[in-house]
Amino acid sequence: MIDPMANLDAGPSAGGTGETTGGEGKDVFDLAADNHNAKKVDKIRSFLGIASGCVAGVLGLTGLSGLVCFLVLHLIVNLSILAKMKFNLRAYSRQSLLAFLAADLQKCAMSFMLFWTLFYGLVYLF
Repeated sequence: MIDPMANLDAGPSAGGTGETTGGEGKDVFDLAADNHNAKKVDKIRSFLGIASGCVAGVLGLTGLSGLVCFLVLHLIVNLSILAKMKFNLRAYSRQSLLAFLAADLQKCAMSFMLFWTLFYGLVYLF
């Protein structure tokens, strides 16, 4: 089974039946499609960190309200990615749901903090 989010064409399967198992009852896992999906999700989450930092800075959020803004927007974006996957995470990744939701949280938080302070300073201090 080729991942539809990876935009890779499905070639003929080994048995020609189009099944997702190789005959031994094991799932077929396409590493190229998984890597492609991981890169796409990483780009979306990186953009999330930048955009949510800009939103929090322009709105003048400080302290815990800015952190809550980031966490809420991070959750919304991850749920929208899951909705695009039709909430079938196992078809696209081998991560658990909690690992998927918490992935890249620290990296996105650093981008968020950078743009949050930048836009807060640009709008309210200068």
